[in-house]
Amino acid sequence: MLESVARARELDAFASQHDAQLVALLRANSVAWSVGYLQQVAQRHGFLPGAVPGRLVLPAADDGAPPVLVLGFDAQAALADDPGHAAVRELTLGLDVAQTEELAEPFAAWHGIARKLADDLDAAIVDDQGQPITLHAFSAIHAELTRLYEALMAHDLAAGSPGARRLFS
Repeated sequence: MLESVARARELDAFASQHDAQLVALLRANSVAWSVGYLQQVAQRHGFLPGAVPGRLVLPAADDGAPPVLVLGFDAQAALADDPGHAAVRELTLGLDVAQTEELAEPFAAWHGIARKLADDLDAAIVDDQGQPITLHAFSAIHAELTRLYEALMAHDLAAGSPGARRLFS
């Protein structure tokens, strides 16, 4: 039993150090967006309505797998009596790293869709501090993500594997 407890502690420590979620904010450069317009633009990029108001998901190729990306905005705007008049000025585009296997290239999807949505919506891509995420920053994030994938593999918890999905859920 002591061995099981030690292994559980080791996994907990590993999970807390390697639980990564990439989030980019898309901020309107000029006009705010209506909920209907956001949904229309997101659907062109493969997003579907999520189970929670204010969330759209890019589904995984495998049935039952967690979404590859989550696009979120103000839930109150999504629940407004007249969503056409509810103004949204900021979106989050998130990638839960451990939930999607590396072979699916979720980083490329996250980066590419962030850029396309920014172009379509006339938005800036910024971090949680409001600083622009440049191509150089995306490159650095990708390099760090590669190291994270390697660390997950070294612990037999490859991103997207059943073990990784359970541990990082």
